[in-house]
Amino acid sequence: MAKNMMRAVQYSKYNGGAADLKHVEVPVPSPKKDEVLIKVEAASINPIDWKIQEGVARPFLPRKFPHIP
Repeated sequence: MAKNMMRAVQYSKYNGGAADLKHVEVPVPSPKKDEVLIKVEAASINPIDWKIQEGVARPFLPRKFPHIP
């Protein structure tokens, strides 16, 4: 993996379930003037992430796809 790329998990639609989660490589974001970039060693998917992916929160948390939680 190139230094300017990072690994992520993304989904491409609502209600895709675990089968829709894909491991992808995406560009490392450049922090803006008032932001910082941190290195994450591990992360998890929480129950609210599943609810968002199921579309339960769609009215007030719409997503553009593909989406990286």
